[in-house]
Amino acid sequence: MKKRYLLFVWVACLLTACSESFLDRTPSNRLDKEGAITSLHDVVAATDGLYALMASTYYYNGAMFLYGDVKGDDIQATSWSSGRILYQFYNFEHTTDIPNNGGLWGRPYYVVRNAWNIIDAIDAGAVMDATMEELKDYKGQALAAIALCHFDILRCFSYPYAKDNGTSLGIPIADHAIGFDEFPDRSSVADCYDFIIRQLKTAISLLSDAKNDGHINAWAARALLARVYLYCEKNQEAFETADQLIRDIENNGRYWLAARNNYVAQFALDNKFGCEALFQIANTTSNNPGRDGLAYLYHWWGYASLYATDDFAGMLNNVKGNDIRSGVFRWVGNDNDGWHYVLEKYPGTSYNVPSFENNYTVLRLSEVYLIAAEAGLKAGGELREPARVYLSRITNRATGFDVDDASFTLDRVLDERRLELVGEGHRYFDMLRNGRTMYRTGGYHFTNLTEVNWDTPKCILPIAREQFSFNPDMEQNPGYLK
Repeated sequence: MKKRYLLFVWVACLLTACSESFLDRTPSNRLDKEGAITSLHDVVAATDGLYALMASTYYYNGAMFLYGDVKGDDIQATSWSSGRILYQFYNFEHTTDIPNNGGLWGRPYYVVRNAWNIIDAIDAGAVMDATMEELKDYKGQALAAIALCHFDILRCFSYPYAKDNGTSLGIPIADHAIGFDEFPDRSSVADCYDFIIRQLKTAISLLSDAKNDGHINAWAARALLARVYLYCEKNQEAFETADQLIRDIENNGRYWLAARNNYVAQFALDNKFGCEALFQIANTTSNNPGRDGLAYLYHWWGYASLYATDDFAGMLNNVKGNDIRSGVFRWVGNDNDGWHYVLEKYPGTSYNVPSFENNYTVLRLSEVYLIAAEAGLKAGGELREPARVYLSRITNRATGFDVDDASFTLDRVLDERRLELVGEGHRYFDMLRNGRTMYRTGGYHFTNLTEVNWDTPKCILPIAREQFSFNPDMEQNPGYLK
């Protein structure tokens, strides 16, 4: 009898094409055998293993950020980056045979299964040498990881909530450690968001608010909840969550907005886990993605695979005032390859020395202010003015100018998100979830795909053909064959 493999774990290994170095990282990310988690040491190792799995080139050490940037209109692939995943993202070269989505399906689901194993061990009382507070925090981290992974898969493989109020096909919800004989079907987008929100609310009630570098704490989970609310059009909830988080952070003093004169420095290699970093993927000199990581791909003396589009560079140069955010770009090139703005949010030790060990920020405090601004604007009424003030906190730091009421529009909010969050994996999702069209014409663009929106073929990823070997009745995304 042919052996049946676990749906998500088998496909995770298939799609990630990851080296064994990631699977063998210490602490172990393979504590998934029944009964393996019986001590606090095991819980710690298994939880750290969740973050080790996230720290893959095919997830948060590369693909997740690249997907959100090069499919949009601010960052593009270079013509000499052909053969790398970012080039395929940029050209929307997605197929069911070679989906070119790295591990954006398999890797997160692998994290989810391991996270449920941690939760099951804790709930079963198998861990006897830990305090209740310790177990609550680790369970909270596991639940937050489950929510983050579902959220990431959902926004890559399903249409935005606003396209049809969440009625379109979402993803399979893994609400427990999926067994060998279980093949869950796709839930609706709305049901997936409901699930994600429930996990985050429970996680927040359990998580510690202590700063926990490289791990999700209560502050990070609250920021993620605000983002999730924004994505599923719950604008009042998004504003209220972001607003309360900002107030609590300002009173607590554990995190703070980087000052204007320290703005660029917050991204320096020697400033890991800085003042705005609510959650970062941690890399070190011994554990890092090497030349396959985001930093090496961006660096002009690395692969130089990405640079700013002409449209984005023009907007940056035309901003009113001296925009401090221009300081994270460098004008580089030569007469043969041309001159371009290259992003330096992932710098090396010097201009001509790229790094392998940069941290990558998943949740940053500036984004929370921008969430409050967008959500309050959309909710309107009494939330409009405090939302405008939050946006002004970002623009005033950047340029010295506030946003007046007449200028406080969704276009302005999205432009500020472009300028503030460029290179952090947001632009494509921001435009898609708002039903906007991205124009990829002129300047340095070399793709024939000149206009992109939520009606563009292949604007979401295909479910890989192998999935239908396990569950032939599961529906494929429009425009792709099983």
